[in-house]
Amino acid sequence: MNLEFLVEEASLKEALQNLLPKILSSEIAFNIHDFRGKEDLLKKLPNRLKGYKA
Repeated sequence: MNLEFLVEEASLKEALQNLLPKILSSEIAFNIHDFRGKEDLLKKLPNRLKGYKA
């Protein structure tokens, strides 16, 4: 299984990189994508979702 995390800022990405390996099974892979704030995330979200669909 692969999880994708879309976060608003780099500090949350750093926190998740430290936390997730401690709480997730080693069989679960994850990627964390950080953006430059909520507006940037919302602006880029439609294209990212289209990419996941493909």
